[in-house]
Formats: sequence, structure tokens, C-alpha cells
Amino acid sequence: MTLANFLLLFLAIQFVHFLEEVFTDFHKKFPPFKMPLWVFVTFDLLFQGFFWLVWWNEAMIYRETWMHVFALLMFANGIWHIVWWAIEKKYVPGLLTAPLHLIAFIYFYFSL
Repeated sequence: MTLANFLLLFLAIQFVHFLEEVFTDFHKKFPPFKMPLWVFVTFDLLFQGFFWLVWWNEAMIYRETWMHVFALLMFANGIWHIVWWAIEKKYVPGLLTAPLHLIAFIYFYFSL
């Protein structure tokens, strides 16, 4: 599997993860700070949009570096949700899809 294909996999997982967070009110429960839904949605769409641009634009400067950065961010995202769940001892928004980030990252890491 190519690095670009891994990025596409991570983007697909992140989109599903984002939907879980939207429908479970992540924006109201995020520990560091609560935020309006429009702030959360805008941030996430801009964030994902940038990495969709990375995937699409093969001539982008530092493209491979950005792909690796996204993989690491998704790994950290998966870890964070599981740690948050361990602290709260109950479901936290994004928990159901967070392990998908970890599984994809492990597959990515051992495919290098």
C-alpha cells in the first residue's frame, strides 16, 4: 500500500470519527474547553480539507512529510480518546471509532 493510500485510509477513518463526535456532542464535552458546534465543525473541516489537499496535490511541497504527520496525529487522536475513556470510566465522544486510528497506524507502521 502506498503512502497516499494510507493517507486516504486515515482520512476516511477520520471522517467517520468526526461524524461520531458531531453526533455525540464532542464539542460540549472536550475536557480542555467547550466550544460551539460551528467552531468544532469549522476547525475539523479545515483540518481535514488541508489533508485532502495533501492527498490530491501530488506536487505539494513536503507532501510525504505531511502524510506522515497526519498518520502520527491520528495515532495520537486514537490514544487520547482511549486515555480519556480510561479517566472517565464511561463512553466519551469518538471512542467507538478511535481504535480504528490505532489499527490503521499499526498496519501503516509495520508496512513501512
